[in-house]
Amino acid sequence: MQITSLPQYRRDGKRFVEITSALVKYGFASQLHRIEPEFVRKWLGHESLEEVAKCSMGERLRLFCEDLGPTFVKLGQVLSTRPDVVPPDVAHELEKLQSGTPADPPETVRAIVEEELGAPIEELFAEFDLNALASASIGQVHAARLADGRSVVVKVQHPGIEDQVNVDFDILSGLAGFLEEHDETARSLQIRAVMEEARRTLNGELDFRRELRSLEQFGRAFADNRDVHLPDAFREQSSRRVLTMERLEGFSVADEERLQASGFDRTHLAEVGAHVFLDMVFRDGAFHADPHPGNVFVLLDGRVGLIDFGMVGRIDDEMRDDLLDLLVGFSRADSREIGRVVRRLGTFPAEVDEGALRRDIADLQGELAGTPIGEMDVGGLLEQFTAILRRHRILLPPAVSMLVKLLVMLEGTARHLDPRFSLMGVVKPYCETMLLRRASPKAQAKRAFEVGRDWIRLIDRLPSLLDDVARRVEQGKLKIDMVHTGLEATVDRLVSGLLCASLLVGGALLWSLKAPPVIYGIPVVGVAATGLAMVHGVRILRSIGRRPR
Repeated sequence: MQITSLPQYRRDGKRFVEITSALVKYGFASQLHRIEPEFVRKWLGHESLEEVAKCSMGERLRLFCEDLGPTFVKLGQVLSTRPDVVPPDVAHELEKLQSGTPADPPETVRAIVEEELGAPIEELFAEFDLNALASASIGQVHAARLADGRSVVVKVQHPGIEDQVNVDFDILSGLAGFLEEHDETARSLQIRAVMEEARRTLNGELDFRRELRSLEQFGRAFADNRDVHLPDAFREQSSRRVLTMERLEGFSVADEERLQASGFDRTHLAEVGAHVFLDMVFRDGAFHADPHPGNVFVLLDGRVGLIDFGMVGRIDDEMRDDLLDLLVGFSRADSREIGRVVRRLGTFPAEVDEGALRRDIADLQGELAGTPIGEMDVGGLLEQFTAILRRHRILLPPAVSMLVKLLVMLEGTARHLDPRFSLMGVVKPYCETMLLRRASPKAQAKRAFEVGRDWIRLIDRLPSLLDDVARRVEQGKLKIDMVHTGLEATVDRLVSGLLCASLLVGGALLWSLKAPPVIYGIPVVGVAATGLAMVHGVRILRSIGRRPR
């Protein structure tokens, strides 16, 4: 298949060339050069890459994303939450991604807000600053005030961004499929599946109503917590492309100067912030997936506030139990338990080396042996763990990857506030509570009920399944597909053995009959065939002896 035959190329040729040009410019098109050099030479030219060559992989990837605009900026941010796909140094570089998207002019902002909310801005807000406070890849933020006097911020989506995202992902999906078809590494990394997951995540962020629902959900969950405050969302002033929420009065924990001047207890702030995120994970099953210091606020009254709920991860009870087993396995240095959890959670390539994987996990556990729980570096531990997964090309479910990234970032943010902070020490009570809850009679009864229900469903379906099989047998339509792997060498040896036996029998027969030509009483063909059979037999025995067991 040729690149130019891709439907994405024919439909969006100009953007296709822009993307592939950037791939070449930043050194990510080696496969395109190898597969179809004429296309590359025709469209992409021969740029000098001296400047780019000096950059690290992470820097090149960040520059590549920034060069191609909003879709790729968000894609890079999504990839930064996948420690099972990109290494920590690349992820840290992608976390720096900032879109150079200029702010939309006031008349465009007014038109979008009034079209989305169905009324003039003056009727919707007592005040509305049409000049943006900040502009990001998807939208820009404006200061405003409601009729009741409350100060709010209004996020307005850039016009045409949704169409641009769909075009870009169509092209990326086509390129990913092209690479998977021609490259084994691309297939093992399942880049098409990763791309589609990023597309779903970004399409979710483009619908501001999802962020509004998340704000409402988390607001209800923490309504009784006096140490934390989440911004209120306002439905009447929100829509798919406009989101109005409370403006928090405070400062980011990244603002070290104001943090020092405030005099607030940094240890208390770190513990409150950690408990908020762990409550989301272990209690609610939904969590803010981007807890970097810029999104964690200290309010003027000393409470902790959170902003930017565009990226939210969700896990079910089964994933939460697997996470618990993983943390317990680390705390008990139980490599077998960790291996079982990885097997349940991960998507394994066909050629994974199980023995090497077990050894890598055991080596990691050996480094942890004897380390008190309170002194464990959770971030470093999880980074080493995900490095093992990357080495063996094992992919985690997106929600689990986001959760791993959450714990790494959470520990980093908490230690920014208090260098002595121990995340594992805070996580331990949650694990103990969940273990007790799992062992409770109520939980056991629920589990027994679910298992029993599954058996009942299977028993209900069994007669119809057996009837279907019997009918296919009667009609001669039963088809069984059997796939054998690793039999090539065995079949080759079997054929060689048959050939060797034939030569040996035939040579011996010719020798015994003294079949001509005979020289000095020796039947030449019979002796030659017998000798050849013996040499070939020795080679077969040697190859069997070298076979890995």
